[in-house]
Amino acid sequence: MTEQAPAVLESRDGKVVTLTLNRPQVKNAMNGEMVERLIESFKRLGQDEDTHAIVLAANGDAFCSGADLGYMLQMAQNAGANAQSGHTLTHLFRGIAECPKPVVARVHGLCFAGATGLVSACDIVVASSNVTFSLPEVKIGLIPATISPFVIQAMGVQAARRYFITGEVFTAQKAHALGMVHELCEPDSLDLTVQAMVDNLRKCAPQAMAECKALVREVSRMNITADATHAHLAERLARVRSGAEAAEGMQAFLEKRKPKWVA
Repeated sequence: MTEQAPAVLESRDGKVVTLTLNRPQVKNAMNGEMVERLIESFKRLGQDEDTHAIVLAANGDAFCSGADLGYMLQMAQNAGANAQSGHTLTHLFRGIAECPKPVVARVHGLCFAGATGLVSACDIVVASSNVTFSLPEVKIGLIPATISPFVIQAMGVQAARRYFITGEVFTAQKAHALGMVHELCEPDSLDLTVQAMVDNLRKCAPQAMAECKALVREVSRMNITADATHAHLAERLARVRSGAEAAEGMQAFLEKRKPKWVA
């Protein structure tokens, strides 16, 4: 009997790890195994000192078609599993967004439903110009609940209002115009564009990148007119500036050399 391939493949290029969705026969629809593997991988790699950045990619002709409907129906038929599944999906999207390492999404083909949540939770989204996006949950009587905080943040409230309600398909060009996609490129230059982004991340201080991710999350929820907000941010700068990584970075700049984290 042929051993079934894992739902997520992991490969490493120095300090950059690529996680590849690997159910191409069903357009990488997310099942229980894929979700659990992704949760475990982002948690582990987020704490791994030898990992500097993570790329989320996919095999086959699609990035991801969303949740496997067979899996979703199975969950819906069991009250306990149904409730737990929702919490598990929340852990997945939060695990990507809150991972201390920068996460780059390499998006091609179609990116539907929960897959739109996956890329919205990533820090940087690089998409091929032929990608189509959709949030079609409403067409089968569902709602994009667990992905909504990340998608709304990525595309904005007004756009989310439209696409959540209509379930329309929209293009990579539209996603780029909305700000959900950062880099848009032709299909044959997708890998080169991702590589250029990764090469840039290799030059950045790992702890500083983690701090920046946390900073964006915090400031987006703060009252920017409050004195306490600015006092907190001043204290945060002082803490980071007095750290060993900042000392190394500033010294390297003054000595006109590469900092130690650059290979």
